[in-house]
Amino acid sequence: MVNDDRRVASSLPASASVQDSEAAADLVIQAAVEEKITPAMLGAMLVSASRSITDEDDLLTLLQHVCEIAHGAIPGADSTGVTIDLGGRTYTAVHTDERTLRVDTEQYDAGDGPCLQAARTRTVVLVDSDEAAEAWPRFASAARDEGIASFLAAPLYSEEQTLGSLNLYGRSHSAFDGFDAEVLSMLTAAMSRALGDFARFRSARDVAISIQRALETRAPIEQAKGMLMAIHRVDADEAFTMLRTQSQHTNVPLRDVAANLVEQISARQDLDAG
Repeated sequence: MVNDDRRVASSLPASASVQDSEAAADLVIQAAVEEKITPAMLGAMLVSASRSITDEDDLLTLLQHVCEIAHGAIPGADSTGVTIDLGGRTYTAVHTDERTLRVDTEQYDAGDGPCLQAARTRTVVLVDSDEAAEAWPRFASAARDEGIASFLAAPLYSEEQTLGSLNLYGRSHSAFDGFDAEVLSMLTAAMSRALGDFARFRSARDVAISIQRALETRAPIEQAKGMLMAIHRVDADEAFTMLRTQSQHTNVPLRDVAANLVEQISARQDLDAG
């Protein structure tokens, strides 16, 4: 991680199996081109592929998937991330690379920028470096130092709340166009029902705090997933499903299941090494 700034330090890497990511990216593009697949239909497919959204961990897994899908669906995206901006809290939940975290930090420090504007106005923001310099000179200067010349951000929202934004950074000038904006809008609109189900009857502050707390205690789950992937030769989705199934069958919290698994496998590896 780039630093211990709480706004980015716990951010998760974007994650989806290569096959699922490519298939979903193709589906999003097809939906935008042919207009035969509605956002609601696409959302049902995405949520189905990522399990139902019952808690913060399911939501984070979905955000990891969507971030990776957007990164693959839009060719100009060199860095991609998800910003959470509600309840007085702003932080990065998911990222594809360290550059995403550095640029996000500069935006949060400046207090404005394309991602925050998308979240706070519920509009898609598509700008290049010159337009960004006029609108947000402090942020644009810092982004330019990171080699970023193009920006595309779309709000993540439900009827009741706006969660934040899905953000793409490009190193080329005019890296994004209107079609890219349409693809990203289709993808974020597809998530609206899942976000609404998760956030219903909860205040914005409660949602923001619960997601951030889940991020900060996610390490055992990610570690356990990695171990299961190596042992059973499965992808990240299948590893998470194994953990979730064990949690449900034993009525033990997911984090405790993951921590116990890591401890058991580590102890076994130590014995084998001895």
